Amino acid sequence: MPIRVAVAAYRLICERVDALLRGRAGTAELVVPACPGWTLRQVAAHLTGVAQDIISLDLENKGTGPWADAQVARLDGYGIEDLLDLWGQSLDAVSANLDLASEAAVCQLVFDTVTHEHDIRGALGEPGFRTGDPAFKAALSFVTMMGDQFIRHAELPALRLCTPTVGSVQLGDPGAARGGVALSISDFEALRAFGGRRSVAQLLALPWDGNPTQLMPAFTNLLPAFTHDGIRPPADDLVE
Repeated sequence: MPIRVAVAAYRLICERVDALLRGRAGTAELVVPACPGWTLRQVAAHLTGVAQDIISLDLENKGTGPWADAQVARLDGYGIEDLLDLWGQSLDAVSANLDLASEAAVCQLVFDTVTHEHDIRGALGEPGFRTGDPAFKAALSFVTMMGDQFIRHAELPALRLCTPTVGSVQLGDPGAARGGVALSISDFEALRAFGGRRSVAQLLALPWDGNPTQLMPAFTNLLPAFTHDGIRPPADDLVE
């Protein structure tokens, strides 16, 4: 995916989150079920803090829990509308920096941001876009690229993933392990499954063709490893 297309998707998500949260200060302290321990205001602080850290190039620990927690702590004194203002004001500078970044880094940013958009939507009970969203293409590009690398590295069973946006793509080496599996799901469900928003029980209950048990380390160990332990299935089911 061209970087500029992914950057445009990132800006689009920012606009949608702004429209979701602006003028609703009374919901700022609403707990976000998909992000245990965070409120809507704290998710907004994280998204704003990520933009600030991209501008300042504070990216050494990107994707880690401490990196995100530092953003939330740094912006703790801001109201939700102030955070939205800061995020919106940063977009031009963020876009300029992203033009120099790798495709993988930009797609990872879109993946994280659209994941949090749906976390916010879940807390508000406003589902929004679950199909035909241009942000899915960038987000799932990251998912498939990293999923392929990790499944190959760990010699796990190959996965044939099918979604409307991805089409049909093979993750992993079909000759590295026996018992390959296939999975055909929506773009939204792929985002949530690979984004650490589905429990292991929910993952196993997806409409697999074949036995997915040996593939579970791709969700519980490998994706978290890439994001410095930032993505891990929740203990309890998240129903959306």
